[in-house]
Amino acid sequence: MIPFPTLSRQALTDARSGRAAAIARAGSLTAARDQGLIPQRVDLTLSEALVLGLLQQGVRTYFAVFGHGSTEVGEVLRIYQESGLVRVLAVRNEIEASHAAAALRWVRNEKAAVVTSIGPGALQALAASLVPASDGLGVWYLFGDETTEDEGFNMQQIPKHEQGLFLRLATTMGAAYTLHTPLALPTALRRGAVAVGHPTRPGPFYLLLPMNTQAEWLPDFNLDELPGEIEAAPGPAQGDYKEAAHWIHEA
Repeated sequence: MIPFPTLSRQALTDARSGRAAAIARAGSLTAARDQGLIPQRVDLTLSEALVLGLLQQGVRTYFAVFGHGSTEVGEVLRIYQESGLVRVLAVRNEIEASHAAAALRWVRNEKAAVVTSIGPGALQALAASLVPASDGLGVWYLFGDETTEDEGFNMQQIPKHEQGLFLRLATTMGAAYTLHTPLALPTALRRGAVAVGHPTRPGPFYLLLPMNTQAEWLPDFNLDELPGEIEAAPGPAQGDYKEAAHWIHEA
């Protein structure tokens, strides 16, 4: 693990607020970079890099039930919401959060993320994700997960002496990734973009966030590594579908 710098809470909050304000002023992370408001390389935590990455993916709405497994992500979202970049809707149940995110994508085609703590809450959201999984709706799921230190049973993790059990559950439902290694974030975001923004069959993407890596420090992180969202390019298959629909309608 990269050691966290000697930085006061206020200094960390000020740095995050300054980045969020610059992005809000420019209109997007890319515009803020182009205008020189934010450097290409910054020092930040994994959780803030994740929120920036999802912002690049067009995710601005979060349905959340926060807990001890997602406090660091929640703190970043608090600051970015104050700058008007995201909106965080705290609901009472993870099933409700999942259904709300699915409905938002279905009705308004707006991407959203579901945030939960570790254990039972994540399991409830996973169960409710049957809706986007079966109906082809792209939704992000951010689940708190057990630490990577393997120090023994960790509060509400699955009580078996095996590794990556929640990842195994999530991959049974759909595409999933564990941020065991913080610098793998760009890869996780690319895989999520493919799943959530798939041109013909989108679906949920489960991103597992171990509690100890959420606050890990990423010094000199290259913001250009954060991928943009997937856009369906018009291709032969889409043209064929349109033509077939026309024939059926005429018949």
